[in-house]
Amino acid sequence: MSLRSLVADDEPDIRDFIGHVLERAGHAVTLADDGAEVIAHASTETFDLVVVDHHMPRMTGLAVADELRRTSPTTKVLIMSGDLDVGDAHRHFLPKPFNRREFLAAVETLLDLPGAP
Repeated sequence: MSLRSLVADDEPDIRDFIGHVLERAGHAVTLADDGAEVIAHASTETFDLVVVDHHMPRMTGLAVADELRRTSPTTKVLIMSGDLDVGDAHRHFLPKPFNRREFLAAVETLLDLPGAP
């Protein structure tokens, strides 16, 4: 059984890179352009993981995480940003820039998968 993941970033290169990395790791991936699109997908589908950029049009990554915590409490949310405090105990952040290995380690840790540090 593969994990279902949703990736949202308004920068297509980053969105496609993350989607590709997750697909290679065995995830079924859905892509979104912004936070509002994430919420629309999450209202009709169930995801194990949502990876969302913080700075996007229509809805920030923090707003997406808060809404998903309310409506889909089992969905894990990883927020990417170059300017957020990684120490927030209620949200999971991945500071930009990052590489493939750092990204996968963050996903494994968040999802409590084997191989997580």
